[in-house]
Amino acid sequence: MRRKPTLAALAADYRNGKVQDELRGDWAVVIFYRIWSFPLVWLFARTRVSPSAITAFSGLLVLMLPASAGLLPLSVAGPAVAALSCAVLTLDCVDGALARITGRASRLGGMLDFLVDMAHWGLLYASIGVLADRVAGTGFFWTALGCAAGWLRLYARVVRDAGPAKPEASTDVAAAISSGVSAGEVLVAFVAGLSGAIPLLLLAGWAFGGIGWLVVFLIAYAVTDVVDAGLQSFGRATS
Repeated sequence: MRRKPTLAALAADYRNGKVQDELRGDWAVVIFYRIWSFPLVWLFARTRVSPSAITAFSGLLVLMLPASAGLLPLSVAGPAVAALSCAVLTLDCVDGALARITGRASRLGGMLDFLVDMAHWGLLYASIGVLADRVAGTGFFWTALGCAAGWLRLYARVVRDAGPAKPEASTDVAAAISSGVSAGEVLVAFVAGLSGAIPLLLLAGWAFGGIGWLVVFLIAYAVTDVVDAGLQSFGRATS
């Protein structure tokens, strides 16, 4: 029988696996969600709950995003969408770690995780547009912009996946530090990792009346993501 992992083993698995990549491209996930995943993985590893079941439950939460944005009372709709998105991002940290630590990773599970992840961003952006329209009483103007931002986010992922495979990153941390990191690389890493903070930006916009500005930010952010994805794919293709 496979030994149940300890919290120390989970932390070690993360340090030896995804932490460097996430800090470079998903720092908000590391700061706001990853820490909550460790006790959940520890708990689920002691049950018969499969990683795919967690991913499927996360998918149900994703489907609740537009319903919450459009049907809940306006006083609670924004915080509800933000809470659902935070839960999805936390569970996204849980299912992959659980699959690795228990040896239950599968191609089907990886595909389901990808589909839920893409649905989450598309429906979250659209839901923020719905909220902005409800607050401002502007029909479907902000909803259409939110959907456009979501489509661009998905297109950026397609562009990245269509390009050549990303080269393996060096695991020599000391060498990486000694080689130095330019200000441009720091800026790119900061912007790339902002996506995990979008639910928290939604809460801030909800509190200070800036939902429309958040939709504008999502459009600009999605366009930047597409440009970055294209440059990365082109750079790998010509290197």
